Amino acid sequence: MGEMYDPKTGTTKCIAAWQQRYGRVIPIFCFWDPVLIVTDPAIVREITVKNFNTWADRYLLGHGDMEQQIIKKGVFFAEGASWKRIRRIMTPTFSSTKLKQLTYHINLTSGRLAQKLRDLAVAGRPANAKNCFGAFALDVICGTAFGLDTNSLQNRDVPFMKHAQSLLSFDRYVQMRLTIVGLFPWIGKIFQMFNIGFFKNRDVCFFKENIMALIKDRKENDTGHKVADFLQLLLNAEASDEEDIKEEERKLTTEEITAQGIIFIMAGYETSSSLLQFLSYELARNQEVQEKLAQEIQSALGETEPTYYNVKTLKYMEAVINETLRMYPPVVSLTRQAEVDTVINGRTVPAGTGVLIPVANLGRDPEFFPDPHVFRPERFLEKSKENASPLTFLPFGYGPRACIGLRVAMMEAKIALVHILRIVRVTSATPEHLELEEYTGVLVPKDPIQLNLQVVP
Repeated sequence: MGEMYDPKTGTTKCIAAWQQRYGRVIPIFCFWDPVLIVTDPAIVREITVKNFNTWADRYLLGHGDMEQQIIKKGVFFAEGASWKRIRRIMTPTFSSTKLKQLTYHINLTSGRLAQKLRDLAVAGRPANAKNCFGAFALDVICGTAFGLDTNSLQNRDVPFMKHAQSLLSFDRYVQMRLTIVGLFPWIGKIFQMFNIGFFKNRDVCFFKENIMALIKDRKENDTGHKVADFLQLLLNAEASDEEDIKEEERKLTTEEITAQGIIFIMAGYETSSSLLQFLSYELARNQEVQEKLAQEIQSALGETEPTYYNVKTLKYMEAVINETLRMYPPVVSLTRQAEVDTVINGRTVPAGTGVLIPVANLGRDPEFFPDPHVFRPERFLEKSKENASPLTFLPFGYGPRACIGLRVAMMEAKIALVHILRIVRVTSATPEHLELEEYTGVLVPKDPIQLNLQVVP
């Protein structure tokens, strides 16, 4: 098509402009790689569900050479038979029975978060949304995944907090490495030899060493009492020494369990903190939504402690969360890669071609969501074309490779909101005009969101 991507414009705006000119299937080159941008829900369904086996793996710039070896064993990045095996083993870990056991840690941390926000309100100081919700998200992960009480809400200097922030801080050096590998793919092999990747080695090594130490401690000090956390559930699925069996029948190795632990931190920290900071920003701008939400909490729960089951009754809250995710999806795009030659929309697609499904564009497409820039949770309560197709609302992906942590993420957000809105209100927020950055594929505000709070009388 002869058009260049303009980084100053941003990916979402560029794709919207291209869609207007060229339709809902747009062929581009990502450096040297052929990629199709797809915003047609029928074709999205074809890729993510109907023809899933052709598109099971993610398309990654550098074709996996930019991820450290331990990271590539995580369920998000794993490929082929290895991904299918890991996903199959992990799925029972996220059952309703298992998730309801995690509410103790989530309630403990949510109560601390609400108290932190109350203290800031009493002191007349604004809350840095990312700092508060980031510490909350990390504490929830450490509690539910590893049985650790980090309490980084009170002490931001804890090593887990520092390394989690650093792990997911994508500076200009990350951009530089991505650009180099995009222009000169062979350099990715050299980077991999020296274990130079998308994520900082010091942070990856920190979490690898600490999670392995936790695993070792659990094995050496097995008292028979099993802790109810994700790590223990994965240890229960650990492989024995006899591994002379088919790939699909193998259990998890110690290194694979460690990799899932790192993925829990990566996925849970950024997505949960992002959701809560953007949601709080919209509550500040839409006071009537905030009050309706607080009234629903009082009406449905009173002063009862939130649980896995009773927060499911909060339908308006779920609509508020979904509307936030529609407007501000933490991950702006899904990617897939063709395993074999295939056909999309009458177009022959060679094996190795990438597909990019822009979640942010689908969520703000006026054809699917009228007045897309208006925060209106009711659109997720009404039976209309706005919620007729799940293929236009994809913050957690779709199909067999959808986010495995969807239900725990929703439960975490709901329990946090119950605790927060029982004692404080967000009265206003800055910046006045929210500018977003998305160059790493993760949506972040250009300027930190600051929340002004008031204690509930």
